[in-house]
Formats: sequence, C-alpha cells, structure tokens
Amino acid sequence: MPVSRKWCLFFAASLVATFSTFVTAQDDSQSLGDIARHLRKETSDEVRMTDADTKRLFESVDKIFDFAAQDSGMPKHATVKRQMVGKADVEKYTTGRMAKEEFTQRFAQAELSMKKLGFIPRDFKLREFLVKSQGQEIAGYYDEDTKTISLLNWVPLDKQEPILAHELTHALQDQNYDLKKWMMAALHPGKKDDSNDDGATARKAVVEGQAMVVYVDYLLAPFDRSLADTPDVIYQMEEPAVKAVVDSQMMHDAPMILRESGSFAYNDGLIFEGELLHKGGKDMAFAGAFTRPPQNSHEILHPDAYINSEKTPRVAVPDLQNVLAGEYAVCDSGGVGELDVRALLKQYGERKIADNLSSDWQGGAYVTYLHKDKTLATATTADLALLYVSKWKTPQSAERFARFYANAVGSRYSSATVQSASSCSENCPLSTAQFQTEEGPVIVERWSDNSVVVSEGFDTAVATKVHAAVRDGASGLRAENELQNVRENEIGLGLYNIPAFRRFAEQIGQQIAQEMLANSRP
Repeated sequence: MPVSRKWCLFFAASLVATFSTFVTAQDDSQSLGDIARHLRKETSDEVRMTDADTKRLFESVDKIFDFAAQDSGMPKHATVKRQMVGKADVEKYTTGRMAKEEFTQRFAQAELSMKKLGFIPRDFKLREFLVKSQGQEIAGYYDEDTKTISLLNWVPLDKQEPILAHELTHALQDQNYDLKKWMMAALHPGKKDDSNDDGATARKAVVEGQAMVVYVDYLLAPFDRSLADTPDVIYQMEEPAVKAVVDSQMMHDAPMILRESGSFAYNDGLIFEGELLHKGGKDMAFAGAFTRPPQNSHEILHPDAYINSEKTPRVAVPDLQNVLAGEYAVCDSGGVGELDVRALLKQYGERKIADNLSSDWQGGAYVTYLHKDKTLATATTADLALLYVSKWKTPQSAERFARFYANAVGSRYSSATVQSASSCSENCPLSTAQFQTEEGPVIVERWSDNSVVVSEGFDTAVATKVHAAVRDGASGLRAENELQNVRENEIGLGLYNIPAFRRFAEQIGQQIAQEMLANSRP
C-alpha cells in the first residue's frame, strides 16, 4: 500500500475511532454518513455551550497550544488571544471583510484568462459564486491580523477542541515565521534565475498540511498514536473518497479548477506533509518546509521531487512586442502547473488519464493579450488572444496532451471548424491542429522538444509570426516584463490571491474531516 494512501486511511480511521462514542448513541438505523452529514448541515441558532463549557474551552486553548507546539516542534513565543463568537458575529466578520475587499484589476485579469484557457465557462460569474459561497458553515478560525482565535458558541465543546488544534497550529506558524510575510515572499519572489517559483499555494499547502497533521495527531493522542507511526499499520477498512464536500451543491456548481484548487492545500497538503514526516521526521515536515518551501504544485503532488530537490526548468514565453506591432498589450501572464493540467483534463472528460498524464508535466506558461482598442473593464474573451506553451516528459505525453487540447476546442467554443494547417517547409512541428472559432483561429502545435504551443484569437498571419517567435525564442525576454503586476503563480493556484477564494477554500478544508467520516465505515 503506498504511503500516501495510508495517511488517508489512518486519518479516516482516527475520525471513526474519535467519534465512535457519538455514533453508538444514535439510532442504529442511521448510517455513519447520515450522522456526519446531519452534524455538518445542522444550522440551529441555539446556543449550545454553557458558561461552564465556555470557561473550559477557554482554558483548553493553552493546553492545546502546548500540544501543537510539542507535536510540530515549533516553539511558542506568546499566548494567543481568544474570544467566543456567535453566528451573528461570524456573519458580521465575513460580511465586513467582503465589504472591504476589492475585486480589483488583478481579479478581472485572472478571470478573463481562466475563461480564455477554458478553466471556467465563459458565462460563469466567478465573483458572484465566491460571494454566494461565503456564509457556508465554518468552524473556529485564527485571525492573523488580530492574532486572535475565535471560538464558536453554538458548537459543542468536544467538537471544537480538534479544530482548535488545527487553528492554533496557524498561530504557531505565525509566531515563528510571520505567515503574511512568508506567503508574500512567494507572490513577489524577485528572482532572476531559472527556478520555477510558482510557490504561493505550494506554501499554502505547507501551512494547511501541517495544521492537518496536528489536527489528526490530536485526535489520535488518546490512543497513543500519531501519523509518524502509521506506515506500519494496515487498516482493514474501505478507503474513503478523500474529497472535500463532494456532496454539497456549492461544489457541484464549481468548475473543476475551483474544486481542485480549493481542496489542494488541505488534502494534498496533508499527504505531502505526511510523506515528509515519514521520510524526514518533524524537522523536515515542519521547520524544514518553512525554511525550504516547495516551489509548485508538482512538488506537493510528488513529495519525492521536493525531497530530492528536483529542478523543473522555467518555461519562458518570448517578448512579442515587435511581432504584435502595437496591436496588442499584455493583459495577464503566469504559469499552468500540474494541478491546472489535471483540472483541465477532468473538466473536459479525461478523468481516467488525468493523474497519469498530468504527472508528466514539465512546465507551462501562458500570456493573454488584449487588443489595443479594448479596455479590461469591458473586455470579453473575444477581445483576448492567448499564447500557451507547455513542456512534457516524453514525446508520448506531449502527443497525448496536444491531442487532448485539440479535441477540447469544440467544447470550449460555440463554433469550431477544423482547418487545414498552414504549409511548412523547414523547422516544422511534428503535428498541427488548426480550428476557426467565433473568437478567431486556434492553433495547436507539438514540437520535437516535447513542447506543445497553443495560440488562440490571433488572426492567421499574426498567429504564424507568434508561433515562429516561440520556435526561435524571439529576443529571449519574457512577455511578463511588459506588465508590472503580473503573477508568477500557476493560474488555478493564483486564485489564492483573492481573499474570497481563500475563504471558500478554508470552508472546504474545515469539512474534509467530516467528508472522510461520512465516507468511512466503523
């Protein structure tokens, strides 16, 4: 059994054991899943915690903080402020943050690019979805700004303590590494080398994965167990579907990129941290991951790549200013990482090969260009042109991805007609697929260096020049140099730059445990 599967199995087993007392008290006709879903969906405004419970919970903060410090090896530097809040307080907190939050130009650029690349449908209202997703059930939370842990007055004491272990781990991380500063270092790395630092949400996976480890260890402590000793344990139980809120309408309404990116930091972060814990102990899993953070989703999904410091070369997109002759300006740019590719494959019906093909990813970058006569405020995907370059481990995986991308064109556009490829006499691609759509030509080329080059929306003459520039390397400059506020992140993980998406993801993370319980059997 792979180690990563054991982490998931043990997590589920620990939850089953921890809640066994509650389960046996219920009607035998109710399934474990029914009970878990009832707990998750119950929304009564009744205040369940007595004054005595509140006092006990406040006192437990210090005890659990001590546990988290010992479990993680991160020292405490200060006590954590705490407060008890009701549902009205949580609603006010969330609403207040939403009111202050600006859906800025950065948000508009990201949304438009994601629609052009096909990650979200063209008619999908991302801002509206994120706003509506706020107010879903949440658990206790740690506020980095006020350094305060907020506890919930309507959730029973025994259900809050494991959540406290998770959230107080964030307090420890904050005290030792200044979480905001550490995360911002990935958003603005200021590097000029060839490293592929798409690390903002790879770092988020470290933050949440560590908190999940402490959460699980807290559940297991009464049984003298921890994640560190699970590889020797084989559980005779059905492997749960470790998916966050898979039965919620919110997730069914979300495009695959939101579902994959939303659960990534919690689910894949837990597995990543579990592998580090198994192979390098606490030093590697906790302090080590902060000192040498992972660079991209590939390293999270393949912990050995992180452990062995494997290098993924940066995929550069050339400066096309001369080629575009002032007709276009860069709108947005960034990476297309392994997680992005996996989501794209699943979005367009290739679920069976998604994990296998995406694991052959070796880098990807995109740039979107806005026509000079258009403004971002009123632009649609029809006003945008796209250049996307990806690299693959083998000729076979490059060919499979090129074929997949070409086949998906018909699903991404209302009208897509196959066209004859332009003639080529020298230095030609291994294969070319060309389409005419309502937004202009789409050209997909596969090259002998295992790269796939895609252009969309340029007229045919300009597209020919664009592909030639990519082939020749143009001036060697990155197109991102034309724009000051571009991001280095993978496009899907770049959603974490949006506060509303971070809260959406937090809700997913806080429900992972309950979903695992709901999909387990005692």
